[in-house]
This record gives sequence, C-alpha cells and structure tokens, in this order.
Amino acid sequence: MTDNIPVHLRITGLIPSNDDVDSRRLAVADLAKTWGEVKKIGSIVSKAAAIAASLGGDGRPDGELGTEVQGAVQKYASAFLYEDRPLEVGVCAGLAAVAMLAPDPASNGWTIQDVYSNSLWSALAFQPVLEDGKRENLRREVLDRARRRSLDSAERARERDAVPDPVDLVVMIGEEDKVTTNFKKAALDAIEALRRNSALDREELDFLWWSQLSRSRLLDRPLSALSEAVKLVGAGIEASNHLRRLPAGVHRDLVLRTVDTDPEFDLPELMAEIGGDRAPLAAGVHASSNVTAHPTVFPLLNAIVTGNVDVVGSEIKRKASTWGARALLESALSRNMATGIIKQ
Repeated sequence: MTDNIPVHLRITGLIPSNDDVDSRRLAVADLAKTWGEVKKIGSIVSKAAAIAASLGGDGRPDGELGTEVQGAVQKYASAFLYEDRPLEVGVCAGLAAVAMLAPDPASNGWTIQDVYSNSLWSALAFQPVLEDGKRENLRREVLDRARRRSLDSAERARERDAVPDPVDLVVMIGEEDKVTTNFKKAALDAIEALRRNSALDREELDFLWWSQLSRSRLLDRPLSALSEAVKLVGAGIEASNHLRRLPAGVHRDLVLRTVDTDPEFDLPELMAEIGGDRAPLAAGVHASSNVTAHPTVFPLLNAIVTGNVDVVGSEIKRKASTWGARALLESALSRNMATGIIKQ
C-alpha cells in the first residue's frame, strides 16, 4: 500500500532520491505499526485529526505530529528536519494511515483500525478540496481508503456466523472416579455463534422498527412538521442510537429515505435552519465531551452541542442529505467512543 511514496514525495517540488524513498518507506511502516497499537480511543481520534490536518489546509502539521514523524524518519535519514520539509509529514502520516488500514476488517466491527478509519473519513470529508493537484491526490487517497475500510468493516461486522453442528459428547472417568467431559468445548462455539447472530437480529429489528416511525422522538414532532434539513439531521442522530456497530450503507439509505428537494446549506446556514431545535438535538448526542474535544472529526455535532461553527470546511454548501449522512456517521462514532471498548 506504500507504492505511491515516490509519487507523493514530489509534492514538495523536489525530485526524491532512491535513499529518500527507501527511508520514508521504512518510516511509514514504523509509524503504521506504532499507531496501530494505540488503545486509548481519545488518543486515536486525536491522531486521526492531526493526520487529516496535515493533509489539508496549508499542509503544516502540528508540532507533536511533526516531531513524531521526524523521529521516525531520522532513524533512516538522520539529517531530516520536518520544519524544512513540512509537507513530507503529511506524506508519511497519510501513507502510514493507508498502510494501517490495508488489512481486511475483522468481524467484531470495533477495532483500533475502525476508530482510525471512521475518524479520518469524517475529518477528511469535511475539508475543502485542495487547489494543489498533487496534494489533493494524496488527501483523496487517504480519504477513499478510510471510507472504503469503514464501510467494508460495517458490512463484515453484520455477517452472521454459521452455527456448528453438534459434536459427540465424551464422558471420561479417571482416577478416584473423577468425571470429565468435552461439554464446554462442544457447546461453546455454538453458543457464541447463536449469541452473535441474536445480537445482529436484534439490531436489525430495532432499526427497521425505528425506520417505520413517522415521528421524531428527539424533537417530539411528526416528520411532516419538520424542514427537510432538520428532519434528516435528527434522523441521523436518532438512528445511531439503534446501532450496536458503526453504520453500513443500508443504514444511511434508511436515514435518507425521506429526501425530497434536498436543499443546500453551509454549516452556519444549517444551524440557522435548525434554530430552536438545536437543544433537543444536542440532548441526543452521546459523549458530548468527546465531540467537543475533537471538533474537526465531529464538526456537525460540535456545532449542534456548542453553537460554534468556526471550523475549516464550514463555508462549503452541502446537500441536506449529506448533512443527514454526516449526522449518522458522527453520532455513531461518538456513541461507540462512549463504550470505551476496542477488540482486536
């Protein structure tokens, strides 16, 4: 997944040497390994936000990320200083993220890689498109990988397990008439498969039941009484409360099932459209402290919770359906962060 290093290093305007490419490739591998071992959810989201920031805007990384990437590169190119080549920090960080998200997703749907991929997807998708084509290609590569990994993981997490056939029960009587059996081993796999499948069935039923409602529970009004933007944003927040894992494409489709004219709003206009409904919507946001701590990953929810719309990308007009889909993504990520559980 790091074969594009020779291409992306040309972002700096310099032609890289073979040593430049080889040292950066080794640094990228080290960063991907290190970041893939972080288990504190808040730290993962902060790292994803820093990576996204280094890929957007003017490309100047924050000092912490710059120093970390500099240390990784200096193991193989001792003269490297990130302040001399700040854009290379984004190259190394972005391609480390791509490498980290390369393996196929696991079946539990909430791993370290899932936190990275959904956080990167949310942060990068909100950024403006860059005028520099080379930098935009890199940013887009990371965004596309994060989005694809997130959706693939959500689908994989909802695959039912095959329930194994019963095995013969073996009872053994040993010394002093001590009895042992293989009952636990024989039954455990079947019980685990049935338990997982039951949880998935429950999630599916709860979500489908919610999708049949013609009323917003958060806003306590019929959907027909809400403007399209408010209805879709509210639906995204509400829908996340019925998910046990991060959302898949079908959940997005059901949230957007009422799309009609699909008007466009930038973030300040959207907050004005939401108006007095901001407080009840904010009440539906899980772990609001996590949201406000990472405003570039949760730009919509942060605006709903705090009223602050001062974030890069807020000036871009987006369709109401895009805001509704973002509400689902951000709310589901926030809700999963609140569980504090990461499985590997």
